[in-house]
Amino acid sequence: MMKKLNNQLPGRRNFLKNATVLSVAGLGMPAAPLLAVTAGKQPEGEKEFGFGAPPVLANIGPDEAEIIVAPHDLATGWVEYGRNEQLGLRTDAAQYGMFPTSERVLRFKLTGLKPGKEYFYRVHLQQIVYKTDYKHEQGEAVNSDILRFRTLDANADTAVFSCWNDTHEYQETLEQLTAMLEDQRPDWLMWNGDITNNIFREEQIVDQFLKPGGKASAASVPLMLSRGNHDVRGRSARHLQDYLTGPGDQYYYGFRQGPLACIVLDTGEDKPDDYKSYAGLLDFENFREEQAWWLAEVIEQPWFTSAPFRIAFMHIPLIWDAEVPERWPSIWGGHNGWICEDGYDKWHDLLVRGNVQLIISGHTHRHAYFPPNEKRPYGQLIGGGPKPGAATCITGHATSKELKVVMSALDGQVLKELRFNA
Repeated sequence: MMKKLNNQLPGRRNFLKNATVLSVAGLGMPAAPLLAVTAGKQPEGEKEFGFGAPPVLANIGPDEAEIIVAPHDLATGWVEYGRNEQLGLRTDAAQYGMFPTSERVLRFKLTGLKPGKEYFYRVHLQQIVYKTDYKHEQGEAVNSDILRFRTLDANADTAVFSCWNDTHEYQETLEQLTAMLEDQRPDWLMWNGDITNNIFREEQIVDQFLKPGGKASAASVPLMLSRGNHDVRGRSARHLQDYLTGPGDQYYYGFRQGPLACIVLDTGEDKPDDYKSYAGLLDFENFREEQAWWLAEVIEQPWFTSAPFRIAFMHIPLIWDAEVPERWPSIWGGHNGWICEDGYDKWHDLLVRGNVQLIISGHTHRHAYFPPNEKRPYGQLIGGGPKPGAATCITGHATSKELKVVMSALDGQVLKELRFNA
């Protein structure tokens, strides 16, 4: 639901607990910080109402974006936004005749945006206190400061991305990766799976996905998610979809920025669906088949076929042209699970037909690159592991003439540089 705003809004206290915010990447200007201003002293043992995590900007497109907020307590909320700091528009996510309330997560979709344009936004939370069915009231109100972002644009001159993988909750790794974003200034951040070790408690999702390492890396740098096999493990893994998905509420999707077309595929678990530990609760073989049908359509669409460069992101690689670790065959008796063989069987021919030039993955905790050969026209790039000494950051910069992809260690050492010509 989108409304024109009355600019005479009541004053709101700014509050964001324990958040650090980076400059806006990719916009060429600093972001307004989210403030951490504490109001009056709370009663002993009571949690102060506010943001459980900084706003997360996700699923950016040419005409839409999503803003995800985790409140500390039962709340409703809304987002003001517009082409300048006066804002002027509002979305409140009303559905089925009711404004949303949640003590877990609120998601707001901004639609009707213009490609390649800068937008400003501010998030509001309003505490809701329920006493009886006929007596509930609005409580404390808080808001973020004004933040900004830029929509994607298929006609842009360039595309710039950063890609993380297999961070597995490592605080030091997350802090270093987040600090690197400010210099990289990407159009979006691709988080390519295994954000967590498992999701045993729903509360983990906020800490691990929405404010990794205690940093607000996605308040102004748009986040795109590619699930890893560890992200689908744990008794509360099925709650992740309530908090964070890809565009269209899916975990496979495609988008374009300037000369670069991207597709994201979900490789699922690294063991068969009937593996005893899964208790018969998985159906990833059919899910990969569903993605194959989708991929067959996408590779024929003009936004994809007209792009000078085409990349596929997926957590588990399709290719590993080297020995697997010595202990791995004792688990699997081969490469299965080290790579996604079912994904290869279902997607390889389509990736070839779609002229995909590069697959970017993680999963192995060993960085590697396997170039195109007579069996396949695409390369397979694989990021490193979770510990700071093994972690990598993959960046890409595309113009109409060249795509440059660099895999670096956290100390800045270049581990692999790839160049593709249009």
